[in-house]
Amino acid sequence: MVASTTDIDTVPLHTVLILSDQPNTATIWEPLFNQRNCIVLLESNISNALQGARLVGPSLMLVDMQLTKTERTSLLKNLREASRGPIILLISATTAQDIFEANLAGADECLIKPVNPAVLVVKAMAWLGHGERNERIPATMSLEVLA
Repeated sequence: MVASTTDIDTVPLHTVLILSDQPNTATIWEPLFNQRNCIVLLESNISNALQGARLVGPSLMLVDMQLTKTERTSLLKNLREASRGPIILLISATTAQDIFEANLAGADECLIKPVNPAVLVVKAMAWLGHGERNERIPATMSLEVLA
């Protein structure tokens, strides 16, 4: 029988799935999570990301992709079905309605681009500290724009 000890500070506690079609920013996000002892899965292909989410069940999913509203809604719904981990969406929103719709589609948090890396890390670590996302009951709300 072999016994070994591990240092709790070096054992990865979380798996983060980063879905990005932005190679320049993906190379920024990945080391930020690696430095915090997270296992990072980096995907640029939606079908591979969905498969990874189903197989691994990441603790957190970060989406940074240029998508149409329809594509974004479909992706968020599929990610939500694939894993219970929270979803942070980096979005180039032009209106509050865009953010509202992304939240309804399944994003737990939307950060408007450009995103400060320090802000992203703080938000991500907060979500990782909460654990699994609770199932949300879809609200029947509307966003009114004041003229």
